[in-house]
Amino acid sequence: MLMTSALALLMGFSVFTACNPEDTDFGRDLTDPSAWYSGTLCDTLSITGYTCREDSMTTSNYLNGVIGVMQNSVFGKTEAVMFTQAALSTTGGISFESDMIDSVVVSLAVTDFFSTATRDSNYVFTARLRLIPLADPMYPDTTYYSCSSVQCLRMVYFDSVLRISKKDTVIRMKLNSSILSLFNNQVYADNASFQTALKGFKISLEPEGADADDMMVCVNYAALSTGLTVHFHSNNDTLPLTYSFVFSGTSAAHFNAYRHTYSASPLSVFAANAKDSVDGAQKMYLQPLGGTFVKMRFPTLRQWSAKHPNAVVHHAQLILPVDDATTALGAPSARLLCYRYDSDGTVTLIPDLMDALLNGGFDGNFDNSKRQYRMRITRQVQQAVSGATGGDLGIYIDARRTSAQQVILRGTDKSLPNHAKLEIIYSETK
Repeated sequence: MLMTSALALLMGFSVFTACNPEDTDFGRDLTDPSAWYSGTLCDTLSITGYTCREDSMTTSNYLNGVIGVMQNSVFGKTEAVMFTQAALSTTGGISFESDMIDSVVVSLAVTDFFSTATRDSNYVFTARLRLIPLADPMYPDTTYYSCSSVQCLRMVYFDSVLRISKKDTVIRMKLNSSILSLFNNQVYADNASFQTALKGFKISLEPEGADADDMMVCVNYAALSTGLTVHFHSNNDTLPLTYSFVFSGTSAAHFNAYRHTYSASPLSVFAANAKDSVDGAQKMYLQPLGGTFVKMRFPTLRQWSAKHPNAVVHHAQLILPVDDATTALGAPSARLLCYRYDSDGTVTLIPDLMDALLNGGFDGNFDNSKRQYRMRITRQVQQAVSGATGGDLGIYIDARRTSAQQVILRGTDKSLPNHAKLEIIYSETK
């Protein structure tokens, strides 16, 4: 009994000492990080921003992909399609020699829906799904890009309008009878022989009716419910049987392709190839799926460093307010990432984001109450003012290969009431 009481007392003491305000960060995430530091605040440094087109990015063999179409007056029209192979899910070969094929179904595991219009969880979309066989092979060890394509056959295995609920976790397409000959009485000794017969698919989704040009779906290639399933029965057995081919793994290549049409939008100069960037003094545009990113420069940072040669940067953050026009585009992206451009042309994540211990401090998340993004870039700024790295930064939408959420940022012009800015808290050593 005495031991139990002593243990309880010790546990109670540990609870109270653990809550000592001098030894805890409890509640720190509810405060502005700039308030954690003392020193001199500088928030008048000039910034120049540009919206740049992301011509291509690798999309091969990523876990998720996007299909669908979205269009608006700001970013124009975006079309997303997926190219994928089917591969055996078992080692060795597969034989349907003594079987009768009943049906072949392609299933896609859905992880997210994107739409600029507000849609509740009960909403049902209307969309045409098309699945076209490939004429040329795909290779798992080949790098494919957002602008890549594979030649298709002049036939379709599925072309039909489906009603898709936001609650649906799987989209299923029963392929037409023209594919049955690839399985009826067929024997495939290995995966290579199967993929010679069925090279792969191009899959597209075109929203229709009230949803025209306003629906995209995120698909998980590696989910158990994604793939091609053959339903069959044996001549000697009436019980239905199934065999599943997968769309992921070392033997199944897949990638996503995106097409952007910028005519009649603020970014129409990209369509005409007249420019490779748009000035960001008033607005800056972030578009995923191989669309656009923002490049930022800090032309007076070196001058500031020369005036403060002994400055120690305690805290630096990039404040990126969201423009009101973003409201018409649906929910903004949940998070932004920040890359740096080195003098040798390489592009890497800034050190603040690469350091796992500071990953939470970097933030980059959308603050809905303040309608802005905040990025902690202290180490990056310290290295830039010391001349260790370049000062140019690239701002990208996080998960830009699998998200359709677009963002318009306020520009860098200091005359704007709520402009993008860099805040530095520093002190000077003697």
